[in-house]
Order: sequence, then C-alpha cells, then structure tokens
Amino acid sequence: MKEAEVENEWPERLRALLAASPIITNISIDPEPRDSGPDGEVDFLLDGKVHRLLVECKSSGQPRHVHSAVLLLGREIFRATDLTRGLFVAPFVSPSSRELLKEANIGWLDFAGNARIVFPKYHLEIERENHDPFTSKRELRSLFYPKSARVLKVLLRPPLRLWRVAELAGTADVSAGQVSNVRRALIDRGWAQAEAREGVRLTDPRALLDAWRDDGPPNARTPYRGYTLKRASESVLTAAFEEAQRDGARLLLASHSVARRLAPFARVAGDYFYADAKGLDILKRHLGLKEVDKGENVTVYAFDEAGLMDEAIEIDSTLYGTDSIQTYLDLLETGERGREAAEHWRKERIERSLEEAA
Repeated sequence: MKEAEVENEWPERLRALLAASPIITNISIDPEPRDSGPDGEVDFLLDGKVHRLLVECKSSGQPRHVHSAVLLLGREIFRATDLTRGLFVAPFVSPSSRELLKEANIGWLDFAGNARIVFPKYHLEIERENHDPFTSKRELRSLFYPKSARVLKVLLRPPLRLWRVAELAGTADVSAGQVSNVRRALIDRGWAQAEAREGVRLTDPRALLDAWRDDGPPNARTPYRGYTLKRASESVLTAAFEEAQRDGARLLLASHSVARRLAPFARVAGDYFYADAKGLDILKRHLGLKEVDKGENVTVYAFDEAGLMDEAIEIDSTLYGTDSIQTYLDLLETGERGREAAEHWRKERIERSLEEAA
C-alpha cells in the first residue's frame, strides 16, 4: 500500500474510531500536511477540554519507519500548548513497532484493526492482528528459501553477535548480495538492527522463528520411505556412519532421531535421516530397508541443500545430526505430535542456548 493511499484513508477510519466513544464530541480532522510538519491534525472535545492528535503516516509500519515518525511527532508535541498526543498510521504496525511507539508515548492506528490512543481520561487499545495481512506470502517466504536460510542459521547461532556482510557471506557460503537482501528484510521487520558499517545483529530471534514456523515454505522434497524389521540400534547406526565417513557419503540423523537423543519429549516411532545416494545405499544395507508407499518406520530425506552437512552437529564421536534450526523445522512437518516436539526442542535447545550465551 502506498503512502498516498494511507493518507487518503486514515481520516475516516480515525473518525469512526473516535466517534464510537460517547465521551468524545466535536471531532475536527485536518488531513492537510504542513511544511516539515505532521501529515494531519485532529481536534476533539473530551470532558469539555480540547484534545489534539498529531498524525504521521507511513507506507510501512516497520521499526525503521517508526523511528523517523517518533522524532518528528516528538518535536511537534514539545511545541504544543494544548493537550497533545502523537498518532502513527500505517497499513500494519508490527508488534515490535508497537513497543517502540508505546515507549515514546505515541499512539498508533493501522488498517489491520490495531489501534492505541491514550489521554489522561481516555484509553483506547485494540489488538486484532499480529501478522501483516498486506505482505504477500511469496515475499515473506522468500526470506526462508535455502540460500537465505543459510544466512539466518548463522545469525541465530549463539551468542547473537554483530556480523559484517562480507564475513556473513563467507560463513554462510552465499553471495554478498544475498546477505544484503536478507539484512534489509530483517531490519525492515524489526528482527535485526544495523550496527557499524554494513554490520547486522539479530535482535528478535523469537519473532524470526515464529515467522519461519508460520510462513516458511513447506519442503517440496519427496522422502524415501522404508520399512525394516531390524532395530536401528546405536551399534548399527555407528557402523553405518563409520562406513559413510570412510566412503565420503553424506549421512545425518534428522528430525525425531536427533530430538530423542538431545531433548526427548514425545516418543515417535521410526528413524529419520538425511542422505545422498551413497548414504542411502549404506542405510539400506545396514538396516535391511525395503521401500514402501505407507507404513514406513524409516524416513530418508535427500540432501537437496549442500549447507546441511556444514551445519551438522556432533551427537557423539560417530553420529552427526542436523543443526538446531533444521531439526526444529523438520519436526514441525511431522504432524501434531511433531509440532509439540518442535516447540519443546525450540525451548530447550534454541532459546535456552541463546539465553545462556547472552
């Protein structure tokens, strides 16, 4: 939504909101912006006294837009003689932006139904939507595509620290342009902040993980589904992983097979792996796998993302598994019990590690 559209629509939306209160009368709205001033002014009577709102509109309600609006409104409020408050208007005001505005004692109004206007004898606060309905799924999902995901995983490693673009690109094995795109998207959404020259630090990992969980693209891969009568004991798996290491095959434990070893929660039958063609052959021999259409007790995902091996974590001296973030994402895709296990894993292995490293 363009800023001009926001400027055209806010007066009637705000009028309707204020008029719904029986203690507010004589509402007067001036939507014409002044030179170097706010985009509009609203006067109304409350308890017989004039109250004023100074309105600043933006095409986006992300934190970087909020900062400039807070500075402008704060300057104008300081000069005011009547009882005056500021109001930030955007298509959608994100939760992190709302916190910034609340700290600055500035209200907000967005077109998703969220609003906050506070005066000494008047308090209006409506919270209806925490996800931006005006952002396309495609736009948000692109942040979680494989190459961008490599960058996010590096940023999420504890402790959360400052990364420069070139350093981050080298660590994630992606281009500097890819990192710059991710950096801009994270800062726009208030999940990271720019520090120093071309630096970036993740500031809201929980919001990032929530969005990845809720809006990330589903895996399009078709896993190998196998059935075995042979139990995947530690000794059998150790032998398979040792052979994979000798032969240069790629093989990792995944999903519940990682979670049950490092953060057990719900017992889910079956074993999960990532493997390339050579790794799959090794598993077939060591586990006696037969491919099935349903009723599998072994699931093997293809190595369609090269970075998974570089991100692998050591489970013991022989066994390796997917990193904490990939394990979380894979657990989410294994049904209702998997989502429960994923949230337990997130709390125990991701968020706790970030807290301990802080």
